Amino acid sequence: MIQQPILIVDDEPDVRETLLEALQEQGYTAEAVASGEAALERMAQRSFPVVLTDLHMPGGQTGLDLIGAIRHHFPDTLCVLITAYATLDTSIEALKRGAYDLIQKPFRLAEMEVVLNRALDHASLLQKLHEYQEELETRILSRTRDLQEAQQEALALCDLGLQALEAPSFNEALGPLLDHLAARWAPHGLACYRRSKDGNLYSVVARGHLPLPARLDRPLAGPLTAPGLGYFEEHLLPLGNAGWIYLGFESRSAFVENDPGFLLLSRQLELVLRVR
Repeated sequence: MIQQPILIVDDEPDVRETLLEALQEQGYTAEAVASGEAALERMAQRSFPVVLTDLHMPGGQTGLDLIGAIRHHFPDTLCVLITAYATLDTSIEALKRGAYDLIQKPFRLAEMEVVLNRALDHASLLQKLHEYQEELETRILSRTRDLQEAQQEALALCDLGLQALEAPSFNEALGPLLDHLAARWAPHGLACYRRSKDGNLYSVVARGHLPLPARLDRPLAGPLTAPGLGYFEEHLLPLGNAGWIYLGFESRSAFVENDPGFLLLSRQLELVLRVR
């Protein structure tokens, strides 16, 4: 059965019921109503990708009137017009009102199936396009929010860096930047080391319940690595040539060393170590 529903609109009961039964027997999902007004009421309750409507329906909206109303209220719905008077003027007016196609009476069911299948396929593509556009808009909005948050964080770090340059003491200069780091990534151990003239590292700030060494000796060979202070996860990262920052976590963390926010913060810390 074709799951996409079709709405049949015809004021003649015999025609309406015959067409409904014929389509259902061919596997279509279909409903039928007797007027344009009833069609709009039903469409407010359920989505129909395709509407099949007769042109002449005395006593109410014509098929052209209904097509115009559908295009206004349900722009994603495609309308197929059935008429026994398929003149050029009628065809032009139907297209102006937004008809997808026109079927002339009398018709064979196979001819109608071709038109309906084409309309259903077209409606499906329109739906996929609509979903893609919504997804794209969501991605753009998300990306815009991310950029705005990154800009706000960059401005906040610049403000902290300026405050650090004017702070009365070295610890007071580093404190707000390390507070920002702690609030963002919540390390259980945190230390900032400054490189001395002999190349070794000396702690200028240390936080955490596990003791952190006051000095890290430069190895004779190989890179400087995390000292193994008892934390499950450790990071020892350079602050340029000015020093290093240590982060220890008691369990696996969400911290990533190349996080743009951390890289920006580390440059602010490096600046403080260089100029203070």
